[in-house]
Amino acid sequence: MAEQRDVRASGTLCDQLQITPEELRTRLAFLSFSPEDQQNLGEIGEVICSHVDEMITEFYDHLIRFEELREILFAPDLVQRLKRTQRQYLLSLGQLADDLEYAEGRLRIGFAHERVGLKQKWYLGAYSKLFELIVQRLTARYSGDARRLSSLILTLNRILTLDEIFVVETYYQATMQRLESSLQQLSEAHHQLIEISRLDPLTQVSNRRALMESLELELRRSRRYHHPFTLLFLDVDRFKEINDRYGHAFGDKVLQRIVQIAGGQVRPPDIIGRYGGEEFAIGLVECSPEGAQRIAERIRLKIAEFSFAWEQNRASVTVSIGVAMLTPDIDRVETLIDRADQALYEAKATGRNRVELYKDVTREV
Repeated sequence: MAEQRDVRASGTLCDQLQITPEELRTRLAFLSFSPEDQQNLGEIGEVICSHVDEMITEFYDHLIRFEELREILFAPDLVQRLKRTQRQYLLSLGQLADDLEYAEGRLRIGFAHERVGLKQKWYLGAYSKLFELIVQRLTARYSGDARRLSSLILTLNRILTLDEIFVVETYYQATMQRLESSLQQLSEAHHQLIEISRLDPLTQVSNRRALMESLELELRRSRRYHHPFTLLFLDVDRFKEINDRYGHAFGDKVLQRIVQIAGGQVRPPDIIGRYGGEEFAIGLVECSPEGAQRIAERIRLKIAEFSFAWEQNRASVTVSIGVAMLTPDIDRVETLIDRADQALYEAKATGRNRVELYKDVTREV
């Protein structure tokens, strides 16, 4: 029998398995425990006490006949520790089994064996071997009193059956806890994979698919509740030249830093994602065109003032930003993006390092 040890920092196994004093009395009644059994336990305990060491020796001689168990019992220190624990268990078989302390001890023994990986077939089989060893000693002492011997054997069977029931429950409980833990880990891993699949691996903001989904949801919400919503379309000026001159690794660092700068100027509800290449979209929730222009100008200015450096390279970088607001005639994200892109084109065409607001030329005409 393995050493008893706590399985959880708080709560008892009896609590976990909902074993109450009334429940324990019901179990004893189901096994037909009687006052005579209580008396018999005392005599059984005396017989065990007289032969405990020789029974343990026979028990382990039996175990090491099986290769799978020899692999578990290879360490002498472990075997000695297990023998000491089994000795305590055997000597406790003469105790009364009508309180929760007894039940808790049995449950913890079973839980410990499950945790060390002992298969249930071996643990339950061990009870059969213990029963055999104890019956042999009882038979030797009471060979002349068949009635008394029969009564003692019935009592021994009942107490060991009660202990086996506890074992089955603890193995089941441990298995269920492990399965629940595995399911929780799988669920968390699945959630993490979903989150990872929605992120741009370089900049760690939403990738294009996740960006479009978020913008679509916010567009619908803003239209439904008549809230302002403004889109910034940001593009790094002359990014190809940066890559050609300083290398793609430096270009990657530039994009990462630009995202950090832009992210520091927006609020948690706002949306930011990589649309593609060096283009980023920023959705400003409940933000007017004027407020959006101020935010865009702050982003543009902070990037222009920042000195981008990595390893031996240092460069100044600018961005152009197009701004488009949600209007009643827009019912698709693609339309809003197209307008922000047109404003971005205007910013590029008029000198770069600029912020331009989308203008509806058709209405002006």
